[in-house]
Amino acid sequence: MKILVVGNYYYPEHTGGVEIVSYNLVRHYRDFGHIVRWMAADVPSKFREIQKDDVPIRAWNYTEEKLGFPSPLPHPNSLPEFYRNAKWSDAVHLQDCLYPINMIVFFLSKLLGRPVLITQYAKFIPYRQRYKRLLQTLAYHTVGRLMFGMADRVVFITQNVRDNMRSINPKKLQEVVPLGVDTDFYAPISPAERTQMRERLSGNSVTPIILFVGRMVERKGVHLIRSLIEKHKEWSWILVGRPDDFNPADWHASNLTYYKNVSEQELRELYASADLLVHPSTGEGITLVVSESLASGTPVIVSQESLYEVDKRDRSLFFAIQPDSNDIEETLVKALADPQSLTKLRERCRDYALKRLSWKKMAEKYLMILGEIVR
Repeated sequence: MKILVVGNYYYPEHTGGVEIVSYNLVRHYRDFGHIVRWMAADVPSKFREIQKDDVPIRAWNYTEEKLGFPSPLPHPNSLPEFYRNAKWSDAVHLQDCLYPINMIVFFLSKLLGRPVLITQYAKFIPYRQRYKRLLQTLAYHTVGRLMFGMADRVVFITQNVRDNMRSINPKKLQEVVPLGVDTDFYAPISPAERTQMRERLSGNSVTPIILFVGRMVERKGVHLIRSLIEKHKEWSWILVGRPDDFNPADWHASNLTYYKNVSEQELRELYASADLLVHPSTGEGITLVVSESLASGTPVIVSQESLYEVDKRDRSLFFAIQPDSNDIEETLVKALADPQSLTKLRERCRDYALKRLSWKKMAEKYLMILGEIVR
C-alpha cells in the first residue's frame, strides 16, 4: 500500500507523544514493505532534518507559542502539496483530528475518494480557562463530528478516550488500539549501570529518585507535586518536559533536577534509574510515557481513572491514586518504605511490557484496518 501518514508536528524535533507514535508507525509500516510518506508541520526553531519520503509543511506556530494550543497553521502555498500527496496515496492515516493540517488533508482525501483512518489520541481536556473549554467543545461538535462521521474508520488509543468521545458520533466509536513501545530500546539497565547513574543523578545510589515526564501543564498533574518536592528533601526529583502552565526552572528546589528536553538515550537511562514514575494526569489513560516506564522496569503512580482501560488482573502493577497531593504523598511513602516489594514489582512491570506492549503489534493492527478500508 501507499500510505500517507499525517501528523501535527515532526518527531523527534518537536518532542511529544503523538510525534513519537507517528515516527514508530511510519518505521514499522515501511518494515512491513509498504511505501509511506510522512506529512507534518515543520516549524521554527526545531526544523526537521529531512529524510526520504518526508513531506515537511511550512507552518506558523503562533498558537502554541502564544496561546498554548499545539495547532500550527499551514502556509497557503502548501495546498498543492496536500493535494498531490493525498492523490498519490492508497489510504490516509491521520494522527488525531482537530489540527489544521489534518483537517485540510482529510477533506481533500474525501474529495479524491481516498479512504481515511483517524486515530484519536485526545479527549475533552478540562482546561482551566473557560474560553479554551468553549472553543474545544465547539470544535469537536462541529468539525470533529463531521470528520468522525465521514471517516472510513475511527480508532482510539484507550477505552477512556473512546468513551469520552461518544457524544461526537456514537456509531463509530468502537475500536481501540493501545499505544506500543520499543521494548528493545526501553529496557532495564545493568545493576552496575543503574548504581552509577543514580550516583550521578542524586549524589548516591540509595536516595529515592522520583521521575515525572510530560509537558508542564495542569492536566498532567505537575502542579500536584510541587509541594512534595519542597516538603520531602530526602527524595530526589527529576522533571522532564517543556515548560507551559508551569516552569520548574523557577522553583529553585535543591532536590529538583529539571530538563526541558532530553535525548531518547538520556530518557531511557532516566526511566531505568528511577524508583518510581509519577504520572497523575487526568483525561489520558495509559500514555506512552507510562508504557516506556513499564518497559524500563520502573513502576508507575497513575490516577485512578487511568486504570479504567487496564485489565483487572493487571491493575496490581500500578499504584492508583486520586489526583491530589496528599494521596500522592501517602502512596510514595508507602511504596518507598518497602524496597524488596518495589524490586519485585520492577520485574513484573518489565514482563507486562514484553507480553502486552509492542510497536510491531500496534502497526500490524493498523495495517489490517488500512487494508480493509482500501479493499
